[in-house]
Amino acid sequence: MATASNIETERKFDADESTPLPDLESIEGVGRVGEPAVHHLEAVYFDTSRLALAARGITLRRRTGGTDAGWHLKLPHSPGNRTEVQAPLGSVDSIPDELLERVLAYTRGRPLAPVATLNTERTSFALYGDDGGRLADFVDDRVRALVTIDGPRESRWREWELELAAKDGQDDALLEALAGQLADAGAVPSKRASKLATALGDSWPPPRKAAGHSSSGKAPAVTPVLEYLESQIADLLLQDAHVRQDRDDAVHQMRSLIRRIRSVLHTYRKLFDPAAVEGLESELKSLAETLGRYRDAEVLHERLRASLDELPAKLVLGPLHDELDQRMQVRLDTALSAIRERLDSARYYKLLEQLEEFTQAPPTILKGSRPAGKTTAKLVNKAAQRLGKRHDAAVGAAVGPQRDKAFHEVRKAAKKLRFAAAAVGSVHGKRAGRIEDAAHKVQSILGEHQDSAMAREELLKLGSASDVGNAAFTYGVLHAQERSAADATELQYLQSGKKARKLRLKP
Repeated sequence: MATASNIETERKFDADESTPLPDLESIEGVGRVGEPAVHHLEAVYFDTSRLALAARGITLRRRTGGTDAGWHLKLPHSPGNRTEVQAPLGSVDSIPDELLERVLAYTRGRPLAPVATLNTERTSFALYGDDGGRLADFVDDRVRALVTIDGPRESRWREWELELAAKDGQDDALLEALAGQLADAGAVPSKRASKLATALGDSWPPPRKAAGHSSSGKAPAVTPVLEYLESQIADLLLQDAHVRQDRDDAVHQMRSLIRRIRSVLHTYRKLFDPAAVEGLESELKSLAETLGRYRDAEVLHERLRASLDELPAKLVLGPLHDELDQRMQVRLDTALSAIRERLDSARYYKLLEQLEEFTQAPPTILKGSRPAGKTTAKLVNKAAQRLGKRHDAAVGAAVGPQRDKAFHEVRKAAKKLRFAAAAVGSVHGKRAGRIEDAAHKVQSILGEHQDSAMAREELLKLGSASDVGNAAFTYGVLHAQERSAADATELQYLQSGKKARKLRLKP
């Protein structure tokens, strides 16, 4: 099993072979420098033939020697920080499954193979504070690299690293202060992304980034939209591993990201080539439905189980708790199997490729090049108008399944409005934030209404089954409770949902 991940916070410096070591004891805050420890490290780095991991700032290696021999996977976390996950040493011919699962969204079925082997002579010094606590580690590395991709070649260099010793509650200010003092002493901050980047040299792939950078009102309308989509796609790729590892709430989070991406594509579809957007929307909808079968069963199970638990024992006629658990577990297992099959499919990997290609080479049309302020305001306001129309249809619908469906349409319109506003928050600031918050409130209220509608539909099926027996009474009680809960959420929505329908952006 992989160990718990931690955040690695470090700074790198370039050093020539003849550069003397800095006077570590003179650094402010360092009370004592530990005796030097020398290790020989060998690290074999793995990637696809297209360097899919390197392109995203990810490194996967198997390292021997030193105090942390084993498999190391490093994923970007924030500027200057990376999440590191480790697994036992094992064999160089067998990458641990728990690490493979974390990178499948990036490798997309392509095999991983060694691309470089680095041998490092490391001399490390522990830096202690005046109170005796370990502050950081300074390492002096002399590296010899053999690259096997794009033709074999060797290189050598020297570099220094400064890494915080603490793994929890890291103090970035402390690291910056230490790094700054090293720089003042003559050390040169490195421009290298990693040792692997230095070894690969010109073979190192450019980072995968969206097209836009500026998000002012005068920037092209597609710019804030693309930046928002890129951030959501990056989160989706990270969430992929959580689903594969069966983490709590992972399916829900992944489904939410997919819906958010699809919603923004739909709202701003007129800024792009229609065919490109329609194709992505269709695939995202299909994937969300696959995830939704599991999530809907999960929510329904939790809701009905809680309702049964709250009923007085004398009103629960039969072993309904066990029957519910068994019935819902079958649904969950079936749905989860479908998710795993989908996530391992060429169809899914193709969708991920297309989403990234959309942000890197967007199919922008003329309207997408117009100023973001006015153009995006019109589209957000159109989404608000659509919410108003859905509201009018819902309040005029007859009580029953038709009304439930109409309020569900209101909820979906609120979600579209929420994400439309969120995507252009960098352009419209607080106004977009107020719309986003108001729409989110509507979405939350009517989410409870939709959960109740699904529960009532299930309870009606259970209560009318031919072999239900006395349990029909219990299901009838629960159905009545759900009807009351739905009425309460409708009233809550009617009292507090007006703001989302009335707010507008100004160009």
